[in-house]
Amino acid sequence: MSDHKTNREEMAKEYDSIHNRLFVLQVLVLATLLGIYQFSGASAALARGLGGRFGDNLWYVTNAVYTLVSVFGFAAFMSPFSFYSGHVLEHHYGLSNDSVLDWLSDFIRSLLLDLLLAAILFSVIYALLRWIPDWWWFAAAVFYILFVVVISTLAPVVIMPLFHKFEPLDEGDLNDAIRNMLDEADIKNVGVFKWGFEYNEITSNVIFAGLGKNRSIVLGDAILSGYTQEEILAIVGQEIGHCKNRDTLRLMLISSLMAVLGFFIAQQCLIHLSAFFDIPAIFDIGAAPVFIFSLFIFSLISMPFANFYSRSREFAADAYAIKALGSSDALVSAFEKLADQNLANKEPAAWVEFLLHSHPSMARRIERARNS
Repeated sequence: MSDHKTNREEMAKEYDSIHNRLFVLQVLVLATLLGIYQFSGASAALARGLGGRFGDNLWYVTNAVYTLVSVFGFAAFMSPFSFYSGHVLEHHYGLSNDSVLDWLSDFIRSLLLDLLLAAILFSVIYALLRWIPDWWWFAAAVFYILFVVVISTLAPVVIMPLFHKFEPLDEGDLNDAIRNMLDEADIKNVGVFKWGFEYNEITSNVIFAGLGKNRSIVLGDAILSGYTQEEILAIVGQEIGHCKNRDTLRLMLISSLMAVLGFFIAQQCLIHLSAFFDIPAIFDIGAAPVFIFSLFIFSLISMPFANFYSRSREFAADAYAIKALGSSDALVSAFEKLADQNLANKEPAAWVEFLLHSHPSMARRIERARNS
């Protein structure tokens, strides 16, 4: 047992290290692709070609088609990374059973969804750039926030079922216990479902998804088959803790402030760099790589601070679960299982956790839970 645990911990550190290096490599590749797209004139040429084809009066069609072509192109360039991290690595470390066709099917569905959402988002943003050039950044931030709220609300009933089997949790003791926890927390209108990971995933997960009447607690089949009822209730209690602590609202407010600041910075970049790239107006879709790059860099800089706040909310949710159960034993046991099953590096380097992790390390969560 000890040898198994040591081996799994070594595998987890290796797995985490590979993912961290992949993240850095993907950031560099994406930044390079954006630079090539803008500096080579390919972006401007595509925008001019589409503008000539559709005419000035159909600028919104030009913008939409440009977005679809560009997003598809970037997805094609980045697809080897997606395949390696989402299929090859998962198979190598025994975290997935999916076939190449399973991965490809999910990738295509995800890409189609990305194309649709990007077309909507960029069409509106570039319309605002054209109509209110001085204050588009504020209006765009407001629209983006509302857009995210709508997507989050629809996710449990529209988006999530596209990728996994999604059905109500069977009636029984566990369902009753979860319902009792929700009632005790005075949380209404929440569906309790199981998510069919067993066909391709070996990792475990529980999520509290959606907003308003579409809120749902979703338990992966690996959780249902490999954890005791007390352990499941501890994990569910942690998710309920996020709800009771209004963490969704808290994080949404933080994200909203970040969105406003990010779009304002994008405004400054477009104003000062459009002349450099000989772009006639900031609403010219040919400058989209500049716009995306500015948001990309801002997200990288702000990510550690957003993650720091997110980690604090995880600790608060852990504390709620422990209080609700009256003991930390089940939560600690569940964390140990989750770390082992999901190959989570329990003790990442402090700088890695600070920069990249939205959740505290399992070692810190376990230590704090035991000392509570």
